[in-house]
Amino acid sequence: MEEKNISDILSKYIKYWPLFAIGVVTCVAAVFLYIRYKAETQYNITSSILVKTKDTGNASIQSESIKSLGLIKNTTDIEDEIGIFTSTGIMEKVVANRSLNINFYIKGRFRDVEIYGEDTPVQILVDETDSSLLYDTPVEIKILENNRYELKTTINDQDLTIEHSFGDLVTSPFGTFTINYKEDTNYENKGKPLYFVIRNTDKVIENFLNNLSIQQVNKSGNLLNINFLCNNPKKGEDVVAGLIETYVEEMIKYENELAENTIKMIDNRLKLLSGEIQGVEKSVEEFKTKNDLTDVASNANLYIEQANDYRKLIADYQTEINVFDAIETYLQQGNSDTPIPASLSANDPSLTGMIDRYNETLLEKGQMSQSASSANPLIVNLDRTLNDLSKAIVENVRSAKNRLMIAQRNLQSNANKYQAQIAKVPSMERQLVDISRDKSTKEGLYLYLLQKREEEVLSLAAPVSSTRIVSLPKAGDIPVSPNKTSLYLGGLLLGLFLPFSIIYSKELLNNKVNSTEELANKVTAPILGEIAKSSNKSIFSNTPNDRTPIAELFRLLCFNLEYLKKTETNQTILVTSTIKGEGKTFIASNLANTLASNGEKVIALSFDLRMPQLMKIFDLADTPGLSDFIVKKEMELKEIVQKHPSIENLYLIGSGTEASQVGRLMLSKRIETLISGLKKEYDRIIIDTPPIGLISDAFALNAYIDSTIYVTRRGLTKNNHLKTLESIHKNGKLRNTMVLLNDSKEAEKYGYGKSN
Repeated sequence: MEEKNISDILSKYIKYWPLFAIGVVTCVAAVFLYIRYKAETQYNITSSILVKTKDTGNASIQSESIKSLGLIKNTTDIEDEIGIFTSTGIMEKVVANRSLNINFYIKGRFRDVEIYGEDTPVQILVDETDSSLLYDTPVEIKILENNRYELKTTINDQDLTIEHSFGDLVTSPFGTFTINYKEDTNYENKGKPLYFVIRNTDKVIENFLNNLSIQQVNKSGNLLNINFLCNNPKKGEDVVAGLIETYVEEMIKYENELAENTIKMIDNRLKLLSGEIQGVEKSVEEFKTKNDLTDVASNANLYIEQANDYRKLIADYQTEINVFDAIETYLQQGNSDTPIPASLSANDPSLTGMIDRYNETLLEKGQMSQSASSANPLIVNLDRTLNDLSKAIVENVRSAKNRLMIAQRNLQSNANKYQAQIAKVPSMERQLVDISRDKSTKEGLYLYLLQKREEEVLSLAAPVSSTRIVSLPKAGDIPVSPNKTSLYLGGLLLGLFLPFSIIYSKELLNNKVNSTEELANKVTAPILGEIAKSSNKSIFSNTPNDRTPIAELFRLLCFNLEYLKKTETNQTILVTSTIKGEGKTFIASNLANTLASNGEKVIALSFDLRMPQLMKIFDLADTPGLSDFIVKKEMELKEIVQKHPSIENLYLIGSGTEASQVGRLMLSKRIETLISGLKKEYDRIIIDTPPIGLISDAFALNAYIDSTIYVTRRGLTKNNHLKTLESIHKNGKLRNTMVLLNDSKEAEKYGYGKSN
């Protein structure tokens, strides 16, 4: 199996070039008509905005103040903002504010043209709540004189005409509305009807949202690109501008509501804090009053100072008490001959005087004792005096000591009191710190809330949006839809594809032989050649000067017979086919004619005994013929041979008288006698047989032939017939089987014209 050549594949389709030309012209013309009269022109409106996700500059006045309170999380997610932009709520307000659900058109010859904005002469306000409102109903409007207008429409197949003045409230079967005349308009009445159509708002919103796309410029940024498709550039710019304005207004409104709610919350909290601060201040006052405090630190120092003073006095008193104890002990030990030591003197003047007198008396007694005896009255008197002074001193010491001890106890009591106050200082200080801390916290929060309240008030007075317009809405100069280049290219490709698919489908569904290439791919028998299509079904003139395609192809056929022969003589050639109509008789007769014109002595045999056609082509009689020769044993060969009256060297034998049992005749020994006699007399024997797909008569002649021409016909021979041919060739049922394609178009490929 040989691979298909690309040029062969192309040639298969190029021969249908008129069909391709018609397909291309038709599809391109259809695209032109679609663009001209059907396609709706779409422009791309673009804009860019910056959405801040972290407030800067205005943060302290707006969302940052709220966030710092810990009450509201005011962070912005860019995907959420895109969702808000593409929400029906925003688009609904854009459509309602600009009456975008009312479309104006000017009737045209082939298509109506929509006008918008300043190009429309009137403004229509529609009551959307009216249950009688009819959508998608064209209403023609005609401006009259004296500030009046006329409306025409068709409702339920009935024409309706009404006339009103501009500004009137109109209640009609198709809706309730008011029409106002616009002074600043670019509309020019050129005689073409003007009409308007009220669209369903929900459908308009859905259509706008389908044509809207918002995308991030990059994933890490907050810059958004807005793209909107619209058939009117000005209308599209207004839609995008309205979308941005409405979004900004809604954001400001939301932020204002947030600020107002925050102010209310702060006011309520300030009232509560004010009461709490007063309660804390009262607690401080009561605590200081209760604990006799002005300042904990200064009071603590005072307590410590007084306690130290008392301890010092107690120590001084104890010293004096110790002195008095020593004096008393000294006197009680009976040291009457020894003066009282000066170190035991006390701070009491009277006691000191007594001690001095005691020591002086004792000194005087000692001096007198040196010169007088103890019985001396003076000595006795001095002893009496010393004894009295001793008693007086002891009494005085005891009295002073008791007095000091009482005073010491009082001082100790006071010292203990101040020591207790000192011990309570840390606790009081901690309690006072707790109360003061609570007071400071509430005062700080109070001042903070006052500051935030002022900030929110300022944000209400000067609202600022966090969204910034980077580029204003702008429509492109060139429509993006319909894409003429793509449509024309698609039309061109479709114009080529449809004929290609038709031809391919035809080839795919075609189960018949169409070329020698197909024969070569499906059978192993050698391909003898092909004979071009001819309108002449009889023999043709085959003189040496004849250069018609048929003549040339039959000359080539004769050459191929010699080239492909497997026997030395290739004298007897059988011509057969699979079914009737494949042209075997035409091939056999013209092959005989061609061989005869080449100078060979040729005889053609009409062995199709059932439906003979060979002799009719040569306009000769079928009888006497082959059946007569086979049946009549005494008949001579020369009795059935007919010489063609005009073609030199061409002889023919007809089928003979019609016989009923043709199969028995084909097995007769007389056929061998016939063929043997003809081989001696003629250079070529051409045998025309019946189709072997229906009748097996040709197989009976296999023993007498040198080669077989198996005729197939383009567009008639089926692929499954080739299986029969392949079986005959492989099994040798017919000798030297060679395949010939009849009725081909190959002659044109070589520069020949069609034969007549």
